[in-house]
Amino acid sequence: MHYPVNCNNLSPKTEFYEEVTTLYVTATNYLKSFHWCNQIKDAFLYTNIGRVFCIFLFDIDNLSSDEDNLLWIIVGDIPSMYLDTQGPQTTREVVEDYIRLSQNWIKNIKTGSSLEFCFPFRAEPTLELAGLLEKKIAFMKATLINDIDNLSLSAIN
Repeated sequence: MHYPVNCNNLSPKTEFYEEVTTLYVTATNYLKSFHWCNQIKDAFLYTNIGRVFCIFLFDIDNLSSDEDNLLWIIVGDIPSMYLDTQGPQTTREVVEDYIRLSQNWIKNIKTGSSLEFCFPFRAEPTLELAGLLEKKIAFMKATLINDIDNLSLSAIN
């Protein structure tokens, strides 16, 4: 299958179809939970590893910023994250940012430091969860970052 795929075109022929459609709903609900997301205009699936990890690119009506209408959403068996496209421009950069922000969160939990300047994961800041996320991040660093198709924003044009 060739990525990115417009989410309107997801079909049973899509790899991990049931898992991806579930994660698409998860990503959509996550995004809609923010007061600044007025409307979702479009969505694209960029990376698909089934229930484990997906990267979506959403085009939204952003009430807080006219310039942040494109957002990467990372979902899977990890805490969800959004990243604006002012930073990461490719899927590899999205994964690198996810790793970096997660490592900061993990470090602060392990040291008992404030999470004030960490990414605001919607996850309990426990040592147990930090340990689980640390294992997933290790996998991302060891395999995913090297094997991911490095798709850019321009891939949807």
